Amino acid sequence: PNFYEQGSSITRAASGAPNEGYWQNKVDYNIAVSLNDKTDKIEGNITIEYLNNSPKDLSFLWLQLDQNLFTADSSGQARMPVGSRSRYGDASSNFDGGYKFGSVKINNQIADYIITDTRMQIRLKEPLKARGGSLKIYMDYSFILPEYGADRCGILKTKNGDIYAVAQWFPRMCVYDDVKGWNTDPYLGPSEFYCEYGNYNFSITAPANHLVVG
Repeated sequence: PNFYEQGSSITRAASGAPNEGYWQNKVDYNIAVSLNDKTDKIEGNITIEYLNNSPKDLSFLWLQLDQNLFTADSSGQARMPVGSRSRYGDASSNFDGGYKFGSVKINNQIADYIITDTRMQIRLKEPLKARGGSLKIYMDYSFILPEYGADRCGILKTKNGDIYAVAQWFPRMCVYDDVKGWNTDPYLGPSEFYCEYGNYNFSITAPANHLVVG
């Protein structure tokens, strides 16, 4: 009863259903990564095609960098109890987590961006036009998978080899919607995700003795 406090609008009916002016942005991902099971490193590249169906030009974009939970200064590390197996940001940990970027481009031009916590803001040279404007983001990236990660993320060591649970493994677009605009809450670990709809194409290169499930 408290969600739609203003009744109906051009985008939302009073029931919460889409109204005649409803819109939703779209994101398509092409991802190619590899796993090094000696160093626990995942690296590769991603191309994100972003379609702005909103009625507003966008002068910047926001992305979620969930693996940055494992950096020393993340909000998620600050909320974990000292001594917790998932706390990689305290003084006793030498774990170098989070995303490392080799290249970030917008439409083949070097992007202007800043990273804070588990978020990246890309400042656009020209606004992305409303109602159908699109662009492509390209990134080279890597990260070290923690042994004791967050939910659905970590390494289980067994007598037959290591089992990798690799969740939150690529940079993804934050949702831009008609309720809040950009949804940029930091990733804290025990939570689910609000994502744009789109297509996902990915390839994973792993050692030959691994079984890969996606």
